[in-house]
This record gives sequence, C-alpha cells and structure tokens, in this order.
Amino acid sequence: MSKMRRPDYVIWIFTGKCNLNCKHCYAYRFRTVKELTLEEKLRLIKEIGELGVDYVGLSGGEPLIHPHFPLMLKALREYEIYVSMVTNGTVFKDEVAGILSDMNMFVNISVDGPREIHDAIRGTGVFDKVMENVEKYRKHGIRYGFVMTITKLNYKYVDQVIALAVEKGAERLSILPAMPTGKALINNIAVGRDEYLEALKIVDEKAEEYKYPVSLWCTPFAPLVIKSKYVSYSSCRLSEGIDIDPEGNILLCDILDVKITSIRDKTLLEAWKIYLNHPILRYINEPPNPPNMCRKCPIFNYCRTGCYARSYLLYKDYNKGDPLCPRTRYNL
Repeated sequence: MSKMRRPDYVIWIFTGKCNLNCKHCYAYRFRTVKELTLEEKLRLIKEIGELGVDYVGLSGGEPLIHPHFPLMLKALREYEIYVSMVTNGTVFKDEVAGILSDMNMFVNISVDGPREIHDAIRGTGVFDKVMENVEKYRKHGIRYGFVMTITKLNYKYVDQVIALAVEKGAERLSILPAMPTGKALINNIAVGRDEYLEALKIVDEKAEEYKYPVSLWCTPFAPLVIKSKYVSYSSCRLSEGIDIDPEGNILLCDILDVKITSIRDKTLLEAWKIYLNHPILRYINEPPNPPNMCRKCPIFNYCRTGCYARSYLLYKDYNKGDPLCPRTRYNL
C-alpha cells in the first residue's frame, strides 16, 4: 500500500448478551464467546480515538444490559467520534440517558411491525415496553430512530412502521433484510427476493408520501428499485470500515464468521493494516469475474455484484451476485 488509510468507521458487536430471544437474530452465536475484558475494551476505544475513526456503531446483543456500557460511553466521549447504537428498546436507564444526551448519540430502536407482529417476533409485551421507552428517549432529548429487520413475517407491514415512526417522532427509519443465517435460517423466516422487493416498493411510496427519511442497510442494488429522494442507501464494497465481534476478531462482515485477524494480540492499527492487505478484501472490492447479469448492470461500478455476505451464504462465493437483487435468477 502506497498510502496508509484509516478506517472511516467501526461496527462493534461488543457483547452477545441479550434479554430477548428474537426469531431472526443473527448475533445469538456470540452469547457464549469469551468477550473482551473491560480493560481490553477501553484499550480498543483509545486506539479507535487515536487512529482518527469518524464513527463507531455499537450493537449486541443488547448494549444497555451490559455493565461495561456506561464506562465505554464515557471513554468514547473523550474523543470526537460520532457514536450510535442499536437497541431492542426494552431497557432504559436514567444514568445512561444523561451520557447519551451529552454525546448527542443516535439510538436505533428495533421496531419490526405493529404490536402483534413485533411481539410474534420478539416476545409477548415487548412492543408496549418499547413504545414506553421511546417516550422516555423523547423526554430526555435523546436522538432516536427506528430500525426494522425485514423477514417473511413482517414484510407487508413496512407502511405501518413508517407511519408509527412519523407519529413517534423518530428521526428516520432504517430498513435491513434478515439474512439467511442464525435464527432466521433456523426458523425459515429469512426474507426472499420477491418479498423484499415488495417491501422496498412500499418504502419508496411511503417515504415520498410522508416526505420522511428512510435508510436502507445491506441493500446495494437499491438504485435499481428506489426513486424517492427521501430514501438513502450505500454499498459496503465502497466503504472503509471494519466489523469487530465480542472476542475482538476483525470480521469480513458481522454476518459471516470469516475472521481476518484480531485486536486481542495486536493493536488496532496493526489489525487494520492486515485487513487492508488481505486477499479476500481485494477479491471483494474488485470482483475478477462478475456474473453476466452484474457485468451488464448500469450500477455495477457502485454495487459490484451486491451483498457479498448473502452471495457467500447461498453460493459459497462472494461475487456470484446478490440473491435479493431484481436482476438475479434466484429467489431465496
């Protein structure tokens, strides 16, 4: 590498511990791993700050039930890093709320449908608890949005979640498809291509109708189907960031257990250099032999064969094409 680049962001699944048992969870595999000690977590935060990382996304498991979480937030507050977290919304702690507000931290609260659908996925009574805590976030002046994981159980309810997000003052709604792994695979509820495209059509129409911002995660083919200026998206193949699991492994993607290296026995800078020069990363960023449907696609230079995690899970190759893309021949 002629010039050293820094990671723009770090997505950190810092714990697998959780108080729910959701039907589509991909992170439950982390519940029994030996996670980083508090000392190791604080060292990593120091190295993230010194490396000049712009953004850190914290998730789990459930961050708010973890005893280390307040100390981690206080350490992150020492650096000018934009921080967000994903929470299932069932837990609210006043002592943490003050820190979240001081940091101008953004909280993504999981809402997977109206009451009966959300509770069918996450547990009886969960929806009402989440809505109760949403009001607490609002009263404390903490910025928040909703995040909806699309499965076979809820893809027809996107319009209701957008309406709820607007009603509850959420800054935006984020949408992501449940991957064919973890609990979603076990329970056979990973979203298929036609189902996801139906959900995206609703997103496009309702975002325009409400003039409301919706962010699509893990949907690099979005330009093929999205017209509304209120819907945003990105392609992770063009990003400069890393995913870290609770054990300190640098993962190719937080969905895949493809471990590139670890920060447990080396610094973040050393791990970042190994990651940047790894042959798998080059294979993903510059697909050597893309499928015909991708090579001829008008957004190929942006999408670059789509989600490599879904491609790998289905075809055991990172560059066979995104199973959820409307141009693909397959449907999960």
